[in-house]
Amino acid sequence: GKVLKSTAEDHVFINFVDHGAPGIVAFPTDEMHRDTLQRALMSMRQAGMFKKLVFDLEACDSGSMFEGMHIPGVYALSAASVDELSWGTYCGHPMVNGKDLATCLGDLFSVSWMENSDGHNTTAETLEEQFERVRARTNKSHVSQWGDRSFVN
Repeated sequence: GKVLKSTAEDHVFINFVDHGAPGIVAFPTDEMHRDTLQRALMSMRQAGMFKKLVFDLEACDSGSMFEGMHIPGVYALSAASVDELSWGTYCGHPMVNGKDLATCLGDLFSVSWMENSDGHNTTAETLEEQFERVRARTNKSHVSQWGDRSFVN
């Protein structure tokens, strides 16, 4: 599989979008539990794989993956609190090659983040400003911050 080849001086960004439930996120044929994710992030920290790591997680119950996380240098945003759904957006009847997909084209949190990034100078925007803007746009779930907030301003 792919391996992150970073150093203790690197800033790492992870954006994960999929399905979730309390304490888990899903992959097409497997799932990851909160403890496994937090142990992996701690191992990465101890191995010097980042200076700062920002993790954005789009999934239902995504806040549950970061509950109790206290890893220096790791800051996370969840699309939803520990026990709520994350919602789709741009829903309806999009047509592709004449076929009605009857689906949503994005997730509200991720689309809010991408549209905020398109509309602002992300090299000047702090993580705290980004959080506030994305939280205001994401009106169907409670976007939450987790972990080390010492570098968000």
